[in-house]
Amino acid sequence: MSHSKKLQFILNKLYELNPDKIELKLDRVFRLANDLGNPQRKLKNVITVTGTNAKGGTAFYIKDILLAHGYSVALFQSPFLYNFLTRFLINNKPLDEEKFIQYVIETDKANNNQDITFFEYITCIAFRAFEDANCDFNIMETGLGGKYDSTNVDYQDLKAQVLTPISMDHKDFLGDTIKEITHNKCGIIKDNSNVIIAKQTNEVLGFIDEELKKKKIKKHIFSEDFNVHEENGRMIFQDDDSLLDLDMPTMKGSFQIQNAAVALKAVKATGVKLDNQKISQGIKSMQLEARIQHITKGKLLTYIHEDSNTLIIDGGHNEQAGKSLSEYLEKIKGKRSIYLVFSMLTSKDLSAYLKNFSSLVTEMKCFKLRENFYETKDIIKQAKDLGIHANANNSATEAIAQLAIQDPNGIIVVCGSLYSAGKVLEQNI
Repeated sequence: MSHSKKLQFILNKLYELNPDKIELKLDRVFRLANDLGNPQRKLKNVITVTGTNAKGGTAFYIKDILLAHGYSVALFQSPFLYNFLTRFLINNKPLDEEKFIQYVIETDKANNNQDITFFEYITCIAFRAFEDANCDFNIMETGLGGKYDSTNVDYQDLKAQVLTPISMDHKDFLGDTIKEITHNKCGIIKDNSNVIIAKQTNEVLGFIDEELKKKKIKKHIFSEDFNVHEENGRMIFQDDDSLLDLDMPTMKGSFQIQNAAVALKAVKATGVKLDNQKISQGIKSMQLEARIQHITKGKLLTYIHEDSNTLIIDGGHNEQAGKSLSEYLEKIKGKRSIYLVFSMLTSKDLSAYLKNFSSLVTEMKCFKLRENFYETKDIIKQAKDLGIHANANNSATEAIAQLAIQDPNGIIVVCGSLYSAGKVLEQNI
């Protein structure tokens, strides 16, 4: 989706906001929020979602379970695929363009040319937009971290805080070790809150326990305080006070029932009265693009043999995301060959992601989306070291078309970057 010229002009100006040196601190966001009248303090039933993987999916499950029960819901998400205004979802609809422009004018006036980062600025716009929307629930997904993330502010009605699976990512900002990253992610956790902890490695769970032991919180830990499993095509959720027989998610990947279970536990922690049928409705209706997304309609189908090829788009970009995708592909491949169409930001760990596919992929075609992405020669070298045959293409669609001609029965997977996934999906409209 192309933005209007007016919106794109404004966005281009906002992208230039970052100070010469980005210091991780909260002073700027608190100063700007204060100058806007502290809208974050007026938000009802706030739920924060922090972690490395599954943040978006978990936030969407929370949203859809609540919507199915008739509540109004605002969701701030990060990042976006191809429509910037979807960062601010109000009852599943992107923020109106004219309203966004008015919030920019208001926020610009309040900021008065002082240092602010792009993410801090748009987080404050979310606070203002959600204050005006006056929804029953407000879900805030963090950006990079937790401790110094601009969503880590003084909410007055904080109902639940979710820690999704934590793994290595954004090392340039969050730290070089999993302990440092966990410390940063846990920095958003406030006293007197319900903390829902998704499935973690034993190491990370130990670090979380260490970080939160002095906090006055109620912890709900996956596999200890609540659990989920699949049985006869049903999702069975269990905690201390319920055993629920629910419809399975329609989203692909075995990890989806865990995301849905964490979301359900977060909603339960808010104290709202829930109905089994409406929980199932919310879980089934959840759709999030570029998360092991099968393309079944749209312009992209013109590049493949629609009846025999399978085209999948996935925006995951770290080791754990690669593992989840490879496990899913292993499950569905049968006797078919798998081909990757790949690009990745230079800030990501190329080797850690690709090693998941070393014995799975027949061929990989790579392309460079833009300036801060890996050169194709570097991807090819890394792929070769892992035993993956790789070559370069000019674009994702060119690669998809070539692979479809080469193997009319192949499974073609665009992966490695949420940004390139968004660019490809934009061409499907």
